[in-house]
Amino acid sequence: MPISSVEPDAAIAELTRVQREAASLEGPVVVLAGAGTGKTKTLVAGVVDRIERRGISPHRILAVTFTNKAAEEMRERIGRALGPGRTPQWLGTFHAHGRRQLRIDPDIASLRDGFDVCDAEDSRRIVRRLLQRATDEGALDRADGDTFRKRVKSVTSRIAMFKDDLVAPHDAQAAVERFTGRFGARDAEDVMAWHMAAALYPAYQAALREANHADFGDLLLWPTLAMLRDEAYRRDWAGRFDAVLADEFQDVNRLQFLWLQLLSRDHRQIFAVGDDAQSIYGWRGANVGFIRNFSAEFPGARMVALEQNFRSTGHILNAANAVIAQDTGRLEKTLFTAEGPGEKIEVLEFSSGQDEAQGLAREIGRRQLEGVRLEDMAILYRFNFMSRLLEEELLRAKIPYELVNDTAFWQRAVIKDALALLRLADCPDDTQSDEAFRRVVNQPARGVGAKSLAKIEHRAETALLSLFAATEELYATANSRTAERVGAFLRVIREEQLSGATNLAERIRSLLDRTGYLEMHRAAGEEGRAALENLEELITLAGDFTSIEDLFDHAALGSAAVGQSSAGRIRLMTIHGSKGLEYSHVFLMGWEDTQFPSLTNPDQDEERRLAYVALTRARRRAAISWCGWRNGRAAGPSPFLHDILPASLCRGWLRAPRKGAPVRHRVSDEEARACFGW
Repeated sequence: MPISSVEPDAAIAELTRVQREAASLEGPVVVLAGAGTGKTKTLVAGVVDRIERRGISPHRILAVTFTNKAAEEMRERIGRALGPGRTPQWLGTFHAHGRRQLRIDPDIASLRDGFDVCDAEDSRRIVRRLLQRATDEGALDRADGDTFRKRVKSVTSRIAMFKDDLVAPHDAQAAVERFTGRFGARDAEDVMAWHMAAALYPAYQAALREANHADFGDLLLWPTLAMLRDEAYRRDWAGRFDAVLADEFQDVNRLQFLWLQLLSRDHRQIFAVGDDAQSIYGWRGANVGFIRNFSAEFPGARMVALEQNFRSTGHILNAANAVIAQDTGRLEKTLFTAEGPGEKIEVLEFSSGQDEAQGLAREIGRRQLEGVRLEDMAILYRFNFMSRLLEEELLRAKIPYELVNDTAFWQRAVIKDALALLRLADCPDDTQSDEAFRRVVNQPARGVGAKSLAKIEHRAETALLSLFAATEELYATANSRTAERVGAFLRVIREEQLSGATNLAERIRSLLDRTGYLEMHRAAGEEGRAALENLEELITLAGDFTSIEDLFDHAALGSAAVGQSSAGRIRLMTIHGSKGLEYSHVFLMGWEDTQFPSLTNPDQDEERRLAYVALTRARRRAAISWCGWRNGRAAGPSPFLHDILPASLCRGWLRAPRKGAPVRHRVSDEEARACFGW
């Protein structure tokens, strides 16, 4: 949505009285911003107030967000309010700020200049090798393919959770019991995953350092540890800022909180915006206690609650308020709107998941015929598996849809392959390129399987060479079809390295073409079309960069929203994926007592907060559906439905026969009591 240009005074004048009060407060401040209450507007006004009224230089303001989208929105709004050149330079995500700090001081993490930032997939590749080695050496029992893949994923995520809680590699073993107690341990395999993660963490970190790589956790871990250990270093960094502003404060983990605290300790000018009722990421380390105990952490802090909602109708807000009221320990606030009650929330009962999917597809088609645009509708569910039947029915009904939070552009395999070729050609003799070599040496197939790669790795380890250089030695005199193909690949990489080409777009295209990677996807016909389109998009984007390091940082931090337009498509997503989004028509499916709340989540209050987030995505109409039978189990309506006052609910369209449109029906009080126990 385009943002109109405004003057600084106008940016403040557009606020409500409570928003204006919050933006102008000094000292430690926490703004409790309920869903749809103008959180971003208030945060932007806080930045403008500090620059215009208090005279703080934009260069001495640190503003932190969780997503690149939020950072870009803030940057645009501040730029329009204050004019070009007055937007804070230190405005971005936690990862972006941490990466910038490490670029300045890489030695605090035992890194060298020009280090690479590896993403979650790269981290899993390292863990996979370490687990395989441990298995081969007899330290772990051999596992089947599926179990091994789950083990890789769980160990990788737990290492990340250690880092997010400020646990260094050598301290991990002592922290296992604390983590299993906090996050729960479902079974023996889960407990073992924590112990495996603690045991492999030091080797994992050593592998990162040897390759001159940092993972996402490292970007804040080592700067924070350095500031804790060295007061002069902390004062140096804290002294660079006169004000610190943080968005989505309810989602911070221990590492992020300490980083913010260390940087704001001296001037105490910290402005935090968040909503404890929307804290839904505890499973990945977010701690709602930091916003709820803000005053204890920052003595003398003031709290302002934003309660006027500018998004949803009265019935939707009444339902959200009723659900969240049962959250123990919540900070008090009640959302209200001047928009009026609007339509009641429809409750939809189906006999099975199949019937639910068919019923939703029919209703979406009906609303489309009434003039509602598909992009104004969304379907939210608690678990990803719930979309499968729904996708089948939407396809059958020829209703275009988009799976939100599908694989991001920079995480797509073809994009990572192309960037690996670029990294390899940039420094083939440096072990920093070893992960890139492993990724592309056999794409397209050149006969380099697991055994060949093991020989290459052994040669590299004994001769202290990069994998590329070791391969050059091993295949220099070999005489076989495989050696011929590998040799051709090695020559292309070496020639590209020596060419000295600086145009990144042209260099990527040359590498893709000369290594046969483009031809491999051309030969795949229709299946390769999407890959080729993605590669063309990458080449276009690469033309905006003059430095390979900037391109790799941009890719690692997912800085660009790239992909097809969502126009003309209904959005499907998990409730977690819907955070920060809003739609005129929202369908909330799968609200059964066996699914929502999830019984595997040890924090049942967080499940309640998920329901609150789901309801507050809707602007005009919301519908909640549940099934009497799903996945071979009988079910009843979610207990969250019982929390909502009947005055805000109505029985929606009933399940229709296989043929025909949904039937509209308003039930009597007797029927409602029989169905929901009201």
